[in-house]
Amino acid sequence: MRRLLATACGMLLIPLVLGACQSTLSGANAGDRVAVVSAEPPTQILTGSITSEVFSSATRASDVQVLFIHGGSYVHEASALHASFFERILRSANATVTMPIYALAPEHGYRVAYAQLLDVYLELRESHPDSPIVLMGGSAGGGFALGFAQSLVEQNVPQPDRIVLLSPWLDLSLTNPSIAAVDRTDVLLDRDALIANGLAWAHGDDPAAYRLSPINGSLIGLAPTTVLAGTNDILYPDALVLEARARASGLDFDLTSFAGADHVFVMTPGSSGDRARSIIERLIVSLD
Repeated sequence: MRRLLATACGMLLIPLVLGACQSTLSGANAGDRVAVVSAEPPTQILTGSITSEVFSSATRASDVQVLFIHGGSYVHEASALHASFFERILRSANATVTMPIYALAPEHGYRVAYAQLLDVYLELRESHPDSPIVLMGGSAGGGFALGFAQSLVEQNVPQPDRIVLLSPWLDLSLTNPSIAAVDRTDVLLDRDALIANGLAWAHGDDPAAYRLSPINGSLIGLAPTTVLAGTNDILYPDALVLEARARASGLDFDLTSFAGADHVFVMTPGSSGDRARSIIERLIVSLD
C-alpha cells in the first residue's frame, strides 16, 4: 500500500532524497543539476575533467575541503536538499564543499565516474595541500565514497583525513536477509528499483565487485570512517554488517544509529537530522 500511496503523491520525496526509480534525467545543463535554495547560487568550477558545484564558508586557504558525492541511485542528479544541507553545515564550520557532477547510468557506468572522481580528488589535494580533506557521500554516493576510498588504497594514493557516509548503499544486490524486516517500515526506498539501477551502474560488470558493492572490499588502510544511518532504512542492515567488519579489521570506525529515522534523514528537518548534522559539523571543526 505504501508504494501505491507514494506513487499517487507523485513520488515527491523519493526523487528529492534518492531518486530510487528506474528513469533517468537527461538533457540537463550543469547549472540545472542543483536547485539552489539560498539567494546566492553556488560557484560552478571545472575540477579535473568535470564541473563541480562549490559551496564555501572558508576564511583561510587551509580550511577543510569536503568532497561530497551526491546520491540519486546512480541515475539521478543532485536535488535541492543538498544545497540546503551544505548551507546548514557551513553556518557552523569553516569549510568548502565540492560536489562533482559525475556521469550517471544508464548512459555511463561506474568506471567513467570513478575516473572523474579521481581527477577531482587529486586536484583538490594539489590545490589545497594544507587543507584536511573529508570524503563524504549520501545514499548511493555513500557507497561510491567508500568504494572510491578503497580504490585509493589499491592505487597507493593517500587517503582523505576522514570518510563520512550518510545512509550509504553498500551492496548493490541488497541480499542481506535482515532487509526484509526493515522493508516493512521503510516508506522511501523500493528494493527492486534500486537493484535495477545498480545493475545499470555496473554496466555489465560483477555487481559484487568492491567498487560497486564496497561492503565486499577490504577495509585495511582506510581513513577513520563515520557512518550515520536510520533504522527505518532498508540499507541499514548492511551498515551493521560494515560495522562488524570494520571492528574485525581494526579500522577506526563509528556507526551512529538513529532509531526510527528514514533514509538520508540527515538532509531533512527534524531532531534526528539536526543531531546528525551536529555530528558532521563537529567532525569538520575538529579537523580545522
